[in-house]
Amino acid sequence: MSKGEETKSLILDRAVQIASVHGLEGLTIGTLAEELGMSKSGLFAKFSSKENLQIDVLRKGSELFRRYVLYPALKSKPGITRLRNAFVNWLDWSNRSELPGGCLFLASSSEFDDRPGIVRDHLRKIQLSWHSSLKQFIEEAKEKGELDSKTNVEQLVQEIWGLVLSFHFYNRLLEDKSSEKRTKQCFNELIKRHMK
Repeated sequence: MSKGEETKSLILDRAVQIASVHGLEGLTIGTLAEELGMSKSGLFAKFSSKENLQIDVLRKGSELFRRYVLYPALKSKPGITRLRNAFVNWLDWSNRSELPGGCLFLASSSEFDDRPGIVRDHLRKIQLSWHSSLKQFIEEAKEKGELDSKTNVEQLVQEIWGLVLSFHFYNRLLEDKSSEKRTKQCFNELIKRHMK
């Protein structure tokens, strides 16, 4: 990594933190420059526009998500174990120090769900990639005979996603410290309903 790339990576680390608290719309080249003690023109030279900055933040967030959620899950054996580990990692993701405001993607989804454009397109692509990984994990569990062959994969993915959204609400906004335990219990009960 060149010095310029290393500097940009450090800038994006801070930008991800800011975006997790204030949203992608709350992140501007001006506010980021002020936060980092850099000149606005120097930052503009690295990103060229607010949209480019937002997309780079999503890319950086996606890189972190893969590092902390996806890759560790892929190290576990395929089937329910992998699916469960992915789910637990996903819950842990919301509480990482890199994300003082919680999951960057959940916050960004509510900001951009009805706003067409390249930022929304990029966010949608990231979310669909994770959706595809969850589907793959469920299919692996079905192939191994750990989940019923009649399990509706799309429905199960949506139910799992719903658990994470609910956890985010209870854990972040309501500051309910028992929500993680309840969410894991809900996940276990959900999986049991789909087992053979």
